[in-house]
Amino acid sequence: MASRIQLAYKTQWNGGRLLVADRWYPSSKTCSGCGAVKAKLALHEREYECEACGLVIHRDRNASLNLAALAAEFDIAGSGPVAARGADQKTRIRGQVAVKREPGTTPVGQTGTVPPQGATTNRVLAKAH
Repeated sequence: MASRIQLAYKTQWNGGRLLVADRWYPSSKTCSGCGAVKAKLALHEREYECEACGLVIHRDRNASLNLAALAAEFDIAGSGPVAARGADQKTRIRGQVAVKREPGTTPVGQTGTVPPQGATTNRVLAKAH
């Protein structure tokens, strides 16, 4: 089984985002149909049976639906419910992304600007001392 560090690395490498739910988030104990939460659910119970709505579903499928719903609540700004539960949102280590720029789109006078096509620039060369 992969560690969280490995998951974070691979997710970042592939351009994804890793969301980490709180360790105590009751994904298995919560009904994916109505949201009712069971007080206790033994590990040997492989089917989840909701006493509130009567839903019967495999325990792991129920947990996966609850975690998917939790991730769907997360918004781009990072203010969703997952953000307060230890979401791992790291920016890329290498930082900047290359952007194609058309000639003449940068304000004249800045270092490294290219004049519009067909135009020339007057350059004054200074001799270094």
